[in-house]
Amino acid sequence: MQVGTFFPGFHYEEMTLSGTRYRLRTGGLAGWQAEPLLLLHGQPQTHAMWHRVAPALSDRFAVVCADLPAHLTIAELAHDMLALMSRLGHRRFSVAGHDFGAHVAARVARDAPDRVDRLAIVEAVPLLDHAGRRDLSFELGTYPGCWFGQHHPKPESLTVTAPDEWFRLVAPDENPEIFHPEAVVDYLLEGPWNEDLRGFGAAADGPVPTLDLSQRLDPVTISCPTLVIWGTRGRIGGWYDPRTLWRRDISGPIEGGSVESGHFVPEEASWELAERFRAFFAPDQTDP
Repeated sequence: MQVGTFFPGFHYEEMTLSGTRYRLRTGGLAGWQAEPLLLLHGQPQTHAMWHRVAPALSDRFAVVCADLPAHLTIAELAHDMLALMSRLGHRRFSVAGHDFGAHVAARVARDAPDRVDRLAIVEAVPLLDHAGRRDLSFELGTYPGCWFGQHHPKPESLTVTAPDEWFRLVAPDENPEIFHPEAVVDYLLEGPWNEDLRGFGAAADGPVPTLDLSQRLDPVTISCPTLVIWGTRGRIGGWYDPRTLWRRDISGPIEGGSVESGHFVPEEASWELAERFRAFFAPDQTDP
């Protein structure tokens, strides 16, 4: 059992699904009264990004935080997440995702409407809309773009060494320690960013693998109630009205809005996000 201030009360384990190793943490309520909730991370992070939100929900939910390996498509990850929840004994559940994890969560909800009760999307818009609006301002606002926009040899030298420093520098001045030290170690050692780097290094003398964009840009049709959240200081809310964009792909009710945060809402606004989740995923429950 995990102890201390990092994921207190949660159990770490590993599981193999379709030949892929998944790392996950589980905690919270058990038994028939538990409401299962799957939390999926964004990139370049891991399930460790939920280390504050998950414990804050453990008195109401059976919480599952799982890694999303970078070498799989969104469709493959959604398939494996459904298998993971089945193996844990959760036939029906709700799911929330941040950034890239939101697209996997949306795919889970679309592919298994009979299993997903509710969906939460944090700091994400439909991929086709996002890709269709890419201009110079957009690209320079992304992490890789800010390096690739520099003159040679900065892109080549900095992109393979920057992630460690990036997690230290990305935090706003008023809250320089939004990333827990143990979470940063996990991101650097196990994160999908570093999985991509390992693959890039291994392929240096051969062809570089490409993303399956047909899978990653696959639109969704979702019927369950959906919560859409974005940060007031993040690029998503600055560029778009996320609820309007998701409305084209969601037939069920949509609610949500902004929180005072940058892009990393689960770490910058942990308690507010946990309360939003609590109210949305357990609307019929009231605090004692």
